[in-house]
Amino acid sequence: MIDGAKLLDAIYEIVQDKKIDKSIIFEGIKDGFQKAYEKFFDPEAIIKVEIDENIGTIKVYKELVIVKEIDDEWLEIELDEARNKYGEELQIGDKVYENVEFTVEFSKLAVMQVGQIIKQKIREAEKAMIYEEFLPRNHEIVGGTIKDVTETSYLVEVDGVIIPIWNKKTIPGEYFNIDDIISFYIEEISKDNKHSQISATRIHPDFLAKLMEIEVPEIMEGIVEVKAVSREPGKRAKIAVVSHEENVDPIGSCVGASGSRIKNVTKQLNGEKIDVVLFDEDKKTFVMNSLTPVRVISIDIDEDNNECFIVVPNEQLSLAIGKKGMAARLVANLVNMKINIYSLNVAIEKEIDILWNGNITKEELETTNFIENTNKRRESKSNY
Repeated sequence: MIDGAKLLDAIYEIVQDKKIDKSIIFEGIKDGFQKAYEKFFDPEAIIKVEIDENIGTIKVYKELVIVKEIDDEWLEIELDEARNKYGEELQIGDKVYENVEFTVEFSKLAVMQVGQIIKQKIREAEKAMIYEEFLPRNHEIVGGTIKDVTETSYLVEVDGVIIPIWNKKTIPGEYFNIDDIISFYIEEISKDNKHSQISATRIHPDFLAKLMEIEVPEIMEGIVEVKAVSREPGKRAKIAVVSHEENVDPIGSCVGASGSRIKNVTKQLNGEKIDVVLFDEDKKTFVMNSLTPVRVISIDIDEDNNECFIVVPNEQLSLAIGKKGMAARLVANLVNMKINIYSLNVAIEKEIDILWNGNITKEELETTNFIENTNKRRESKSNY
């Protein structure tokens, strides 16, 4: 027989430790006895479990349908017997509940089933609690303390919940130790995920956007808006912004005095360099802004294929493409368009139309001043 006092002590301990409602535990006990009875006696049986929550006693009753003649003794009872046991007013078709005696074997099976189901219900309750607690923080930055470091992840405690940040979701080259404080972006929250309900990341573009929001009051207040972000985590990023007030410079607001604001964000991203560019509803203008300081000779957008063809000065082709194509990828991701970049010489060879509709004229391109400034930049070595 199950000890009621020990049962209540165990329930109280679980409720305190797991911080879940005791009704979940009692529900698990009832379900466990149902499963045990089905396995031990009859899978079709219907039982009723009553638990005295004050003293911990458990009573199990099996449901019997009153019939004229019994076909299944586990499910039915004859009318005469039912009237003798439960009352003369009973009729055929009525239901009565017969007390189930707890044998040693049944008790052992019941305890095992109850234990399994309660563990399952605790897991479900914990997942529900985590989901409800962190749902308001979805797509926001959260901070926590690193409690353990494994080969594949950092285990971070946030308000008593352990959240893994997988290595592939951290910025290349950055390392943390136990007890370090770490911030991350919640990319997604799942109701049920066997690995982790909370998808934490430091490489998502919106992690940068949210850091900028924290650092730049004008973004927090809605005066300046982040329209797009493109990142090569730990290396370089581009962020497109626009101002909703004429007298507020969106780029200056983001950069801050002497670059103070942007430097603070860069520091949190393991030295990731950040270019702030001006967003424009006109796609051609936006692309040219994103390519700065590269000048554009010709730009043609294929709207049907979401593709852009760009011609740049010969001297600036390497700057436009960047090391291993990084500069071009950043621009393409920022403007959300496939881009093709050609030097003027290559464009002429391929008989690409030179539209001269960019942000440099033929006359400017041929000036000594432009060529000298470009050479100086190349000598000082591009950040790309």
